[in-house]
Amino acid sequence: MIIGIIPTANTSFNIDQGATKVDAGTLAIMNNALIPAGLVVNLVIWNRDANLVRLCLGGAVLLFSLLLHEYWGKQQKLKPQTS
Repeated sequence: MIIGIIPTANTSFNIDQGATKVDAGTLAIMNNALIPAGLVVNLVIWNRDANLVRLCLGGAVLLFSLLLHEYWGKQQKLKPQTS
């Protein structure tokens, strides 16, 4: 029991530290990327069946949303603030 607590606490701490270094939009998009990443692990390690077309489409949607978020964020930073 104790053996599993220390790595879990360490991992949680590192995830929280990393979450403070990105904005909320990037964090939310990457949180949703865990689902396709888990499917890829199932495909590669355990050789499970998956619908590759849907997996690629889902990954493309996540990638597009991340790129759109980065572009939108840069455009917002370039705009002068008006009061």
